[in-house]
Amino acid sequence: MADHFEVVLHPTVLGEMRDALGRAYPRWKERGLVSEEVSEIKRSHVAWTSTRRSDLDISETKERLNSAGLNRLGRGEIDCIALTQRTSDDKVAYVLFLTDDYDAGEVAKAVFDQYQCGMVMRSADLITFFGMRFGLPKREIHQGLRSLIAFYTSIYDSLLKEIEVLLPNDHSFYVSPLIHEGNFTRALEAVARLSLGNPAKSRLTELLGEMAKLSAEKSVLAHSVSRLRALQSTRA
Repeated sequence: MADHFEVVLHPTVLGEMRDALGRAYPRWKERGLVSEEVSEIKRSHVAWTSTRRSDLDISETKERLNSAGLNRLGRGEIDCIALTQRTSDDKVAYVLFLTDDYDAGEVAKAVFDQYQCGMVMRSADLITFFGMRFGLPKREIHQGLRSLIAFYTSIYDSLLKEIEVLLPNDHSFYVSPLIHEGNFTRALEAVARLSLGNPAKSRLTELLGEMAKLSAEKSVLAHSVSRLRALQSTRA
């Protein structure tokens, strides 16, 4: 990647990436989502990211962005978006912002459109780019996208299984159909009326929110599927 992009990461994001990977990896392994390639990425992650740290002062940039709807994002996401704009200003360049987080991507798009400083890229875009850049056969790019889609589909299925475990049997018959229909708004309303303890109800609400993001029209999963369909429509 270093041969094609100058990758920079804010220190806040570096810390969050390390912590998130540490939390997610055991769950991925438990769900059978860990391949040898994923294990190799985990092993080389620290060394790769440590050389791409950016210590640019983004305090003034963050102040300018306070009114850009960033309040619903976490600190790392805000710092990363601010770093994108600051880097664009310093280098007089159009910056690519890579994220598979739905909310961060939507907010970043709005900011970048306003300031004309960058664009959002997803993992599916990188797979397509490098596949074309290195002249890989169409079937290999196709498989890369299918593997990405399978990864997110597996996450969706895992969320669904946990919801089914938490739902009381006498209530699942009318909540589960709403979930399978993709009607997460009504599913959330139904869960809110259930006679459950706060921990279980809060977890169900959180899980339904994650499923709604994965299923959204502009979600990372939907974007990956659109990239696959676009590839299928091209000539071999």
